[in-house]
Amino acid sequence: MKSGRSVSVILAGYNEEKVIEKSIQRLTESLQNAFLQWELILIDDGSLDSTGLRMRRFARENPNIRLIENGINLNFGTSVLRGFAAARYDYIVYNACDLPLTPQDMTDAVIHMKKNIDVLVFQRKSYRAAIWRKITSFGNRLLLRLLFPGLCRGTPDLNFTQIYKREALRQIMPLARSPIFVWPELVFRAKLKHMTVKNKKVKFEVENVRGGAFGHPHDMIWGIYDMLRFRIRLWKKCI
Repeated sequence: MKSGRSVSVILAGYNEEKVIEKSIQRLTESLQNAFLQWELILIDDGSLDSTGLRMRRFARENPNIRLIENGINLNFGTSVLRGFAAARYDYIVYNACDLPLTPQDMTDAVIHMKKNIDVLVFQRKSYRAAIWRKITSFGNRLLLRLLFPGLCRGTPDLNFTQIYKREALRQIMPLARSPIFVWPELVFRAKLKHMTVKNKKVKFEVENVRGGAFGHPHDMIWGIYDMLRFRIRLWKKCI
């Protein structure tokens, strides 16, 4: 039987023409099999290839699929936040276009997520990535734990996929727009509001390990700015 829960899935991408069609097909099939009410919100982040055209075709053919076009490249964090603002259903989850969180793991987690949980944070059992990406990820984790030791406690993985109850998400929307601090800030704000935050271990599965966009120097500088701004606001008790 299909779940009575409703779910909005956000899939944002920039120049993803090699994987986007297969990913949308996999997600659509999984969502149709698992839920009575669902939507897939596609976000074309100013792609220069055929990603937008392919997304547009799926949106025309399926009423459960909606498309948001940024026009210019805004980055993954900002794009997903636009999807959050547009989401209509009770549970909201995002994923990258190469589906590191498998559709099966995603749908199972939404279906079995306990009603008292506000934010479910996925924790990778292993992490396959390019060397530079691993180095920058280590640096990011170190900074987070130095700046926010208390808020990091109990949440080992702050930069992977998360599921939110819609009513909880509306209360914790972040100031950050950088692709490396949006997700930690969401979790930190949930903890500061004494919401229930839990972890769930899953496999990290991608067919092709890529360097990704999150290790670029400007993203790291942007992320550090967002971290320091949030840290200062905590000191000033402005959160």
